[in-house]
Amino acid sequence: MLRRCVGVVAAALVLAGCSSAGQDAATPTSSSTSAPTSDTPAMTPAPPPTAPPTEQPQGFRDYLASINVTGAPVHLDQAPGLTITVPVPDGWAQTNDPLFSTGVEFIQPVGQTGNAPSVTLMAVELTGPFDPKDAIRHANADALPPGATDVTESFDDYDGFPSAAAQGVTGSTQHYNRIVLADVPSTGKRYLAQLTVTTPTDQLIAANPPLKGIVAGFKVAVS
Repeated sequence: MLRRCVGVVAAALVLAGCSSAGQDAATPTSSSTSAPTSDTPAMTPAPPPTAPPTEQPQGFRDYLASINVTGAPVHLDQAPGLTITVPVPDGWAQTNDPLFSTGVEFIQPVGQTGNAPSVTLMAVELTGPFDPKDAIRHANADALPPGATDVTESFDDYDGFPSAAAQGVTGSTQHYNRIVLADVPSTGKRYLAQLTVTTPTDQLIAANPPLKGIVAGFKVAVS
């Protein structure tokens, strides 16, 4: 499942569309908005469509392209002034995928097999002028797979940056996705940071301490 997800990400310049696993859908929660805490604030149920959609809503990548913004994936250690980190639980490892040059990093249980949780972390350098507070309102348009249910979302700032988070369920899988738009003062560059999690519904984030720690401990900082 993870490698297939990353293939979609690579094709889409890692801007969006490769979703992640959500927290407990029965009691939706999101990661902290400014600093990690033991409990995460509630996300807002996404409003139902007023009428059956006739076509898929415009995805975030397509929206950015429509306002002449382009994106190029970067390795997390090759973006001066930008620091993106997550805690790595005991028995887990943070690694790069050698099959892709997108800079995508994985946080996974060591030696995992089967339908275990998967976490991806990535950054995209964005080029072109735009208002991040306005643009972030489009970030959840395709953050989850089509047909996801129990969808909740948030547009609260995260670590002081414009951010969007979404979570939902498809079949026996939960998805969580957070996007952060961060400006780096020292270089004048702007980045999209993205954390995605995919997990079976019998391993919900809220009930899985390693996953809960990763989601709550995701940090974006600039210098």
